[in-house]
Amino acid sequence: MISIDFDPKVLKYEDLLEIFWSAHRCDQINTSRQYMNAVFFHDEAQKEAAEKSKAAAAAQQGVGVEEVQTTIAPVGKFTYAEGYHQKYYLTRFGDIRDILTRTYKTEKELADSTVATRLNAYLGSGMKRDWAVFIKELPDYGVPEELEKALSKAAVRMLDEAK
Repeated sequence: MISIDFDPKVLKYEDLLEIFWSAHRCDQINTSRQYMNAVFFHDEAQKEAAEKSKAAAAAQQGVGVEEVQTTIAPVGKFTYAEGYHQKYYLTRFGDIRDILTRTYKTEKELADSTVATRLNAYLGSGMKRDWAVFIKELPDYGVPEELEKALSKAAVRMLDEAK
């Protein structure tokens, strides 16, 4: 499960629902609770929006609403996953992960870090990202010099693998 903090003046809950359903097959079930398919809401308006988006997703995917296996439920207590689940793609880059672990003293700090999240997305995307752009924007991340050097090295490695 992920928890997304967003500014409704910038991004609406309905926009998040649209993104979710576009990347999710609603008629498939995962029998393990820890991997269950779910959308959570904070209030009645969000619940109504979630239910409406569920029906639209079912129609778009060509299934009946009764076939949708995605749960819509009120938000409960959010629990962070174990450390080894956090920023999964960074595990391919042990040196970078080690530096981040030293930079962010707790698993929660690492999980909540915008920098670690962006790095994880970049490193997890393989060659779907423009690594030259990544290298150019790296100084703007405000990371320790040791991490910047390790990331530059990883980016060069990814560029070499693409050749």
